[in-house]
Amino acid sequence: MKKIIVAMFLALFTMTSFTALACPKGQHPHGGTGSHHKGGYCSFDE
Repeated sequence: MKKIIVAMFLALFTMTSFTALACPKGQHPHGGTGSHHKGGYCSFDE
C-alpha cells in the first residue's frame, strides 16, 4: 500500500513540475534554443 501511495505522489509531482515550465494560458514561447525554447520568454501572440 505504501508503494502505491509513493508512486501516485511521484506521478503527481512530475506532472505538476512539467506544467509549471509552460507558459501561462493564452501566451506562447518565443526565442530560446531547442525544442523546449530554453532561455526564451513568454508573450501574447495574435
